[in-house]
Amino acid sequence: MTSEERQAALNSISPEDLAKIQFAGSKSVTVEIEDLLVAEFAMKFGWEAFRDYDNNLVSPDKFMRLLVASRKLDSLAQYRRAQAAFIGAGSSQSKKPSQTFKTMTSSLMKDAEADK
Repeated sequence: MTSEERQAALNSISPEDLAKIQFAGSKSVTVEIEDLLVAEFAMKFGWEAFRDYDNNLVSPDKFMRLLVASRKLDSLAQYRRAQAAFIGAGSSQSKKPSQTFKTMTSSLMKDAEADK
């Protein structure tokens, strides 16, 4: 899109639409805690889950339990990424990188094994 085409598109916005756009970007719009929780729920579980919540098909208790559980899973994933970074950095600085790597990841490998 050329700059002329872009300017023509901007000029074609009606005053009503421009007012809506300006309102949407306004800092005076308040966001309640419930709005943040619902937005987080929708981001985590998708549009269908949001619609189910909006249609009262998800109880408030289940809604909060699912959010808390997803936050715990996110924290665990973040911990694992930090642990992997630590293992990589620690291994690379040791005198025997391969041996150090195997030692530091042995507990992770045991956790990853399928039950026998």
